[in-house]
Amino acid sequence: MTEQSPEQLSPTVPHSITVTRTLAASPAELYAAWTEPERMRRWFATVVDADVRVGGRYQLEIHEEDGTVNGFTGEYLALEPGERVAFTFTHHSQTPADRISDETVTVTFRELDPGRTEVSITNAWAGPQVESSDYAKLREGWEQWMDLLVKHF
Repeated sequence: MTEQSPEQLSPTVPHSITVTRTLAASPAELYAAWTEPERMRRWFATVVDADVRVGGRYQLEIHEEDGTVNGFTGEYLALEPGERVAFTFTHHSQTPADRISDETVTVTFRELDPGRTEVSITNAWAGPQVESSDYAKLREGWEQWMDLLVKHF
């Protein structure tokens, strides 16, 4: 395979996907599920090492049934109790050749009624143009995480 020159590469463009659900929990409970490492281990990842403060770093590992381990790292950008959590998000399998940058995840909580909260997860990044099937796969991944969060409550 020959390396492409910068002129041959597809342009880097902004991307985002959002997944939204209504859960039977308060914004405070949902915020805790995203920011307390012990709770995060119950639904988000097998291994959670997190310094939960703005500027703090985290490392997640998901040990899959087939023996593979998916790892993620990042930094907390915003922590607004009961309202919003934002962090950078890097999958360990990403390489410079993927040309993905500025990947962030923002989770918002909007109380609809006491004990009922709308949760929205937005995954945004810059990278090469992708096919609609790639968006579907990414959305499916966040939907799976949302399913695990629903089961947690």
